[in-house]
Amino acid sequence: MKLLSRIPLLLIALANALPVAQAIPISNTTGRTIDVDILEVQDQRIQIRLQNGNELWFDRAGLSAESQQIISGLATQAQPSFQTINALFGIPLLKDDHLWDDQANDVARRLEWPLESETHTQSSFRYYPTANYRILGTRPYSAAFCGVSAQASQLSMVFANKGDFNFSDIPSKDEIKAMQAAIKHDANMLCKRISKVLGEPKKQQFGTGRGIKQRIQRWDWKGHALLLATQADEYVSLRIVPSETADNKGRGKRFSDAALRKLTKENIMMRTNGDVIISNIPMVNQGPKGYCVPATFERYLRYMQIPADMYILAMAGQTDIGGGTSLRNIINSVDRYIASQSRTMKELQQSISVRTIQKYIDKGLPIIWTMSSSEAYNQYANQRTQERKAVNNWDAWAKATKTSARATELSRDSMAAHACLITGYNKTTDEIAVSDSWGPSYNERWISAKQAEQVSQGYLYLISF
Repeated sequence: MKLLSRIPLLLIALANALPVAQAIPISNTTGRTIDVDILEVQDQRIQIRLQNGNELWFDRAGLSAESQQIISGLATQAQPSFQTINALFGIPLLKDDHLWDDQANDVARRLEWPLESETHTQSSFRYYPTANYRILGTRPYSAAFCGVSAQASQLSMVFANKGDFNFSDIPSKDEIKAMQAAIKHDANMLCKRISKVLGEPKKQQFGTGRGIKQRIQRWDWKGHALLLATQADEYVSLRIVPSETADNKGRGKRFSDAALRKLTKENIMMRTNGDVIISNIPMVNQGPKGYCVPATFERYLRYMQIPADMYILAMAGQTDIGGGTSLRNIINSVDRYIASQSRTMKELQQSISVRTIQKYIDKGLPIIWTMSSSEAYNQYANQRTQERKAVNNWDAWAKATKTSARATELSRDSMAAHACLITGYNKTTDEIAVSDSWGPSYNERWISAKQAEQVSQGYLYLISF
């Protein structure tokens, strides 16, 4: 956009950065000038407010050389250094003024956050800290860092929240009040600490869809947007994303049906033993709380290239204190959210069989499976998976598995309701592959389709084109 003419002077008002506003002459490359307030200075652009109150971003390349030099000087004076940001957070987050060109692995090593998941296109590192760990002087219950194509893409830190808070088996009124007070305290503390260094925040919406859209407070620093979200009785979270992502309200890049079909088909892996498995599904470790449904949905959404966060999904699903999510609520929220990405949610009321599973796995589509994850089931799944690793004669294994399936009876325990992903099958052995949101050790377990049907709750879900 061109700067308007006929106005002799441009007023610079770095309202949230400089302690005193400065009026200075500034011009574009043709020498034209206009009176504006400068709201923010970034490496490639500045945010301005026109006299009519409209706010917009202006490319710094459109300014005269002299004006660019003046803006650079003001930005240097106004913006804190990366060392100041590190000191604010209390962690070695930055090595210079730009996080987004860092390798994701390098950032994770600086932070000492362990690898959670790594696919061909995405990586994530998640840390469930001890009680004395602090970020911004406040205890985080979960700290996650994500990378896309090996480069840093965003951080997410969750502070006081109802999922990770320490409750009795039956939460008391005092415990609930303590959680509510902790959420309010952390929100106020984080806002005060960040504002002291970066000025007062702006308010905006982030995300789309009922139950997923958030009202956030936003601070910007050199292309980094700090987004503080507070939901009463739910959680306090802080994200750090590229400013452009925040400008776009967190909407991900849209993939055409053809592009996504190609991507999902490329994720199908066929092994010499007859296994057909979907690779490159991100892992999300739900941690010590009952967030299996939101964690499973986060994995599926991210696999389909749709941004997601299990804590926000838990709020959308009205997850109970400590866990337990309304599947219908979360499906309604996700359905509307993915519709904005031109995707649809499908519900399948079918029995578990390799024939049913194959139809979708062969398209590169995992299946969300609701089932009973009892102690007996997990012992069975763990033992069978371990034995499977040592198999050399797959014909013999196929016979043994069918004999074992006829002799094994697992009960459907309503107190062990769980959601996970079905990610593969083997026609010869009549087995299916299951992936749980409990970390890398549970990424791929194999069970007989007959035993899967025994513990199934009868509902399958998938996200389709």
